[in-house]
Amino acid sequence: MSKRTVTDENGTVHALEHCLGEGGQGSVWRTRNGHRVVKLCSRTRDREALRRQIAFVKRLDLRDLHVARPLALLRPPEVGYVAEFLSDMVPVRTLLAPPRGLAVERWYQDTGGLQRRLRLLAHAGEALAGLHAKGLIYGDISHDNVFISGPVEANEAWLIDLDNLRHDSDPQSALYTPGYGAPEVVSGARGPTSLSDAWAFAVLAFHALTLIHPFCGDLVTEGEPELEEEAFAARLPWVDHSSDPRNRSSHGIAREQVLGQQLAALARKTFEEGAQDILKRPGVASWVERLHLAADQTVPCATCRQTFFVTAPACPWCGIARPPLAHVKILRWEPGRGVIEAMGARALLPLAGTPVRLTRRHTRGESGLRARAVELSLELRERGVLVRQHDTPAWVTPPGRTDAAAATSVTERGRVLPLDVPERSWVVHFGPVETPHRVALISGGTR
Repeated sequence: MSKRTVTDENGTVHALEHCLGEGGQGSVWRTRNGHRVVKLCSRTRDREALRRQIAFVKRLDLRDLHVARPLALLRPPEVGYVAEFLSDMVPVRTLLAPPRGLAVERWYQDTGGLQRRLRLLAHAGEALAGLHAKGLIYGDISHDNVFISGPVEANEAWLIDLDNLRHDSDPQSALYTPGYGAPEVVSGARGPTSLSDAWAFAVLAFHALTLIHPFCGDLVTEGEPELEEEAFAARLPWVDHSSDPRNRSSHGIAREQVLGQQLAALARKTFEEGAQDILKRPGVASWVERLHLAADQTVPCATCRQTFFVTAPACPWCGIARPPLAHVKILRWEPGRGVIEAMGARALLPLAGTPVRLTRRHTRGESGLRARAVELSLELRERGVLVRQHDTPAWVTPPGRTDAAAATSVTERGRVLPLDVPERSWVVHFGPVETPHRVALISGGTR
């Protein structure tokens, strides 16, 4: 049976291989060329307005974001566009519920575990925050519009379906997926904004980590169907409301196991204060920062291979004691003064059974795609920590030494920094000792 084909404005013919998703606005198809997708817009929509909207999005400079940006419009009679994409991507809804009959713990691990989920969500949030930084509103974040790497070894996340991007907020043009609409959008009081995008992203993040929708507690799942509509409009308390227990959930994964304190606090601020006052709602950038920090704070279990927060004394999945650790603090260095701990750590990373890669997010405080470049790798060894330089020079000094004469270079081959006693520590510099920069303070021993 021959595949359906469409032709773009440049005359290129695209064979539609597989439908990735379908809704009221149209369908998204993977093409025979795995690095392209085609969005076919619904024939019930205003065709000329759609063509103008797609042409507007096509003109936007989105090259620095992981979004399926339009490359070419489709020729009539079709309305839609061809967009860039990655092969082997699947919708993030594949992380929301295990297949029937499969144990949750095993499935959670098989799909990459806690650390991967945190990192995938952070990367999806980076794409959304990047749109917001350009003054754009996405409008319809949901489990069908965020795609992630299929292979569990990869952590890419892309936003698709960009034909609703806009600069303005119009209640008449509000579109949302049930369960993801912010209260003010569902009620018609406001149009979409970056903070309604933040609400939808918070719903997705909470669901992907805990495996329950933040408003689908036992009151909703065991009650009348009409209650779901009330819940999705935030007219019922969310499942972890601090003072109203009516809609508690007996399902999902324990919040302390997969959220930790910082993400739980963001969820509470979003779904309690932020439900009534959008100005109290955390933005997407706050979620990105804390998702990355939470991923940094995970360690692998040597027995079951699940990842869990280092604050737990034992693996919550299997009960085996936490592995031996070294500790990495990202701090500030000032020439002549040395390490400045009073300003607080930019990041705290446990170093256990798997190597830790310090990226430009750690070493330079950058964000987005550029921040993912690895500058240094650390690996716990029996005698200490193996430090390897990547593309950027790095130096090591003993604590207490602030002079350039004490600094020695780190090479690509690497060197082992002894941690033979718990009090021993080292300072790894991401800039010359005579200039202000960030450093990694490595300490803790290997016991």
